[in-house]
Amino acid sequence: MSLDIEQRLKVFLASAPQSIWPIQTLEISHSAMTQAYCLWREPYFGTVTTESGGIAVQPVNFEIVLAGTEGHLDQNFEIRIDTTDIEDQFREEMDRIPLNTLEKIRCVYREYLSDDLTDMVARAVLEVESISYQVGAAAIQAVTPKYNMLRTGELYVPRECPTLRSFL
Repeated sequence: MSLDIEQRLKVFLASAPQSIWPIQTLEISHSAMTQAYCLWREPYFGTVTTESGGIAVQPVNFEIVLAGTEGHLDQNFEIRIDTTDIEDQFREEMDRIPLNTLEKIRCVYREYLSDDLTDMVARAVLEVESISYQVGAAAIQAVTPKYNMLRTGELYVPRECPTLRSFL
């Protein structure tokens, strides 16, 4: 009997089995880059199934501070990636992106359970706001796309809507 993803999550969160753990993956892409970076924290190369099929992921040390603070609704993700390599390929790929481009770097966060890498537990499509480098590390600030930035022009004031007075 196979369980669907909701049932598997309920079992995982309720019982916290020692043999199953969450696996976070990160996909970084841009049209100016020659390749998309698909990363995870496991110590070996692997394959995960995404919405577009299977992709190969490479092992890299990274840390993701997930969004969701109680103080505001902004979905800010802080990502720190170990970029220690002899060729410094990640920085070269980032240098390919022109400074005056309007296209944002796309970053897709996915989470799986270790016993089944074909079903995603969580997914967030992010836009990179800023990248900063230190020796051997990159820090990325990514946010969810702001689709609702246009305003309607409608102002709700107590003069127009008297029932708002009790909430103010």
